[in-house]
Amino acid sequence: MRPSLAAAAVVVILAVANAQPAPPAAPTAADPRLVVERFAAAPDIVQPIALDFDARGRLLVVESHTHFRPANYAGPKADRVRVLEDTDGDGRADKFTTFFEGTTATMDLAVHPDGSVYLATRNEVLRLRDTDGDGTADEKTRVAFLDTAGNYPHNGLAGLAFDARGDLIFGMGENLGAPYKLVGADGTTLTGGGEGGNLFRCTADGKQLRRMATGFWNPFGTGRDIFGRLIVADNDPDSSPPCRLLHAVEGGDYGFQFRYGRSGRHPFQAWNGELPGTLPFAAGTGESPCEVVCYESDGLPAEYRGDLLVPAWADHRVERYTPRAKGATVVAERRPFVQGGPAFHPSGLATAPDGSLFVSDWGSKEYTLHGKGAVWHVRWKDAKPAPRPADPKLALASPHRPARDAAARTLARDEAGRSFLRGQLKAADVRTRAAALDGLIAVNDGSTDLASVARTDAEPAVRAMAVRGLVARKADVAEFAADGVGAAVRAEAVAGLTGEATVPVLLKLLADADPFLRHAAVRQLARHPDLLVRLDRHPLTEDPKVRAGLLLVWRATGHADAVRALALFLADPDPDVRFLAAKWVADERLARYRPRVVEMMADPRIDPRGLTGLATALARIDNQPIDEDGLAKYFLDRLADPAAPAALRLAALRAVPAASKRLRTDTLVGFLRDPSAALRVEALRALKDRADPAAAAAARAVAADAKAPTAVRAQALVTLAAAGAPDADFLLGLAAGGDAVLSREAIRSLSGATLTPVQRGRLEPAAAGQAEREELAARVLGKPFHAGRPPATDTAAWLKRLDGPADAEAGRRVFEHPRVAGCARCHAADGRGAGVGPDLSRIGRTDRRWVVESIVQPSAAVAPHYQAWRVETLDGRSRTGLLVGTHLDESVYVDEKGERFRVRAGDEAGITPARGSLMPDGLLDGLTDQEARDLVAYLLSRK
Repeated sequence: MRPSLAAAAVVVILAVANAQPAPPAAPTAADPRLVVERFAAAPDIVQPIALDFDARGRLLVVESHTHFRPANYAGPKADRVRVLEDTDGDGRADKFTTFFEGTTATMDLAVHPDGSVYLATRNEVLRLRDTDGDGTADEKTRVAFLDTAGNYPHNGLAGLAFDARGDLIFGMGENLGAPYKLVGADGTTLTGGGEGGNLFRCTADGKQLRRMATGFWNPFGTGRDIFGRLIVADNDPDSSPPCRLLHAVEGGDYGFQFRYGRSGRHPFQAWNGELPGTLPFAAGTGESPCEVVCYESDGLPAEYRGDLLVPAWADHRVERYTPRAKGATVVAERRPFVQGGPAFHPSGLATAPDGSLFVSDWGSKEYTLHGKGAVWHVRWKDAKPAPRPADPKLALASPHRPARDAAARTLARDEAGRSFLRGQLKAADVRTRAAALDGLIAVNDGSTDLASVARTDAEPAVRAMAVRGLVARKADVAEFAADGVGAAVRAEAVAGLTGEATVPVLLKLLADADPFLRHAAVRQLARHPDLLVRLDRHPLTEDPKVRAGLLLVWRATGHADAVRALALFLADPDPDVRFLAAKWVADERLARYRPRVVEMMADPRIDPRGLTGLATALARIDNQPIDEDGLAKYFLDRLADPAAPAALRLAALRAVPAASKRLRTDTLVGFLRDPSAALRVEALRALKDRADPAAAAAARAVAADAKAPTAVRAQALVTLAAAGAPDADFLLGLAAGGDAVLSREAIRSLSGATLTPVQRGRLEPAAAGQAEREELAARVLGKPFHAGRPPATDTAAWLKRLDGPADAEAGRRVFEHPRVAGCARCHAADGRGAGVGPDLSRIGRTDRRWVVESIVQPSAAVAPHYQAWRVETLDGRSRTGLLVGTHLDESVYVDEKGERFRVRAGDEAGITPARGSLMPDGLLDGLTDQEARDLVAYLLSRK
């Protein structure tokens, strides 16, 4: 039966392929020493997703036939694992067989060190074995099963990897927040739903299942480096790009929770360690990273060894990251590697036995099955065949990591081999030392002097490995947790600290600058609640960072007193601690604290972020939706309370997004009669963000009201500028008035207006006699209004030029003004503006030099989070923007004017990273010197 079925399938696939255009051109390697060649293509292989090499050196490829299957698709009914072989040595696959067939929504494949083949589908992890040696799987065992109503293919199980002991690590996506049960082979059951993506660990046969880390969107690819660090590619962050490359540690929380929305923008979510207790990423990646290969071989030039290679599906490239140590973790710099054309969609990546690379290419931007696809071979043109010695003592020194690791496992099986491995702990090559140590720790070799390695090895990551082994032995590791030892070593040692004498060390680490050290301290205290109970015997610091850490500790313990302790944190004097306490209430829906949350919402000192957190806690307790519209109800309740202090009503209004459906323009117009000038200004700011022409008459009336405070009238002019074309005669009348602030704002609002000769004649005398007004008028009239400015690269000269008196409130109006700087089109501050670029509400915590440099040289340092992209479409258009959201096959961008545009995958001709920042160079060219001073003053006031 098998041959006839295979033949029938080939006929069907050929029929599909014959209707398709010719295969795309090969991708291009950035390094001229490398070449990319087609190994196989449709119709021989179609819709390939993941790949790996088996114990016999054969290439196994997952071929999908169930991924968004069209009704008329004529291919096989189930996914297959195909075997691709080059039998004649010409560099092209010429033999195609099926190793296994029968799964649905298959997402990943990985070969275990023992030769077993693991498959991850949307809902299960399987172990496949070929027990009779005929080249096909004849044994199938379920390792884990995901029981859930969720059925979207991409956010289930994936990301297969193995540790030194052969235990399995796998990922699970956010599952669209649906409740789930994850069941291991021994019946161990974990439950969840809404917490975001997770990493899990279990034995190779699916026993002892446990959650390793959480807070991912979709940990789609995982790789383990030579030091045992787990690197994860987190795929698709919706409205909070970029995708992330993460160093995943035990108990780590990487910040994303689906229960607070897919976008990642809620203040209870973190994407780069913004919240205490969450961990940052090592690097931002391109869109849709699908795998991580920690490259350790000799099929590429030596400088690639140790790099992290990531296929970015939507960006048509394989990315190369060079990691470097940063405290207790690593960060990585992206370098060019392989770039393809618009049809190149790499999803899988594997290192071949000769050290070259193979890439699976989905072959189309379409999610539905299409009959296309390819497998590409990336090799070093001048590489000579490298030896692969059979003797494990020789193989331990091989540049090819699979050979090293296999040699270490073999040698660790008996005392003679372990003795040899212990001797290699002094080897000159760090890779040999790491492999030997990994093998010895995996078998818990008691004769290995781990303490000596931890003290003396030249590589901090090897020392950290040794300390990890000491902790597993329950040895005394206090000396390795001391200051000056090195953050990576200390982070491992913290897990072994026990006893009351270690409490001062752990408390100090709760306030450490390194988030991975803080995490280690929180986790260790939480694992030993007996230490926590005795904390009253120790003097506690006034540092709010320590108190925030203790909150996280109490919460993680599950101790009987934890919920009682929460009451203290809700009353903490520090707003950040109170915010974390509100998140605790929200996460766990602690209804007993609802009265306290309501009471906290009446605090006039509250800021928009804090108010959002409290409203979210109430919504969770009340089982209401957690979206802007749902939360707005709680804010508007505060606004409608006539007894609420003006400061609280102000915070509530700032917390309501200007575009909220619950916030009506006529309601905002009504606030313009409120006795509080600050509330009137805030209502005008919201009306400005709405840019509703219906508000123009009200804004004009406020601007014309001589009895209104100047600050309110000045803001009304900014709002009026956003509502439509300027009324030049009205503005010229204000410009000629005696109020200098109003005069400047009126002239500013004329920027870009076309004036009649009569109006131009009125402007010059209105501005005469005051230098700043004269400069503003010169800009309106198209005349030079500044001269002698230094080049953008001379930050020191700019700092000197911008010295002098400045008005932060005027700077805020410049920041928000749609006719001048227009910063608020992309940036938010104090609850107003757009969330495209970084929120600048706390930018004043940086220094003046950094703020000025960021304005005059916006492209000098662009975080990967804010990479701009040049998008070319099939109709010949080209636009540049920041990626702010994705959904299925549509991407949403925001351009330099703050305008959104959408691009369907089927309309894309190409997407390339744009050079520099989307924030335009020469921003200050359109501002007067005084406007620039005021703008900097405003930004520095945001603390």
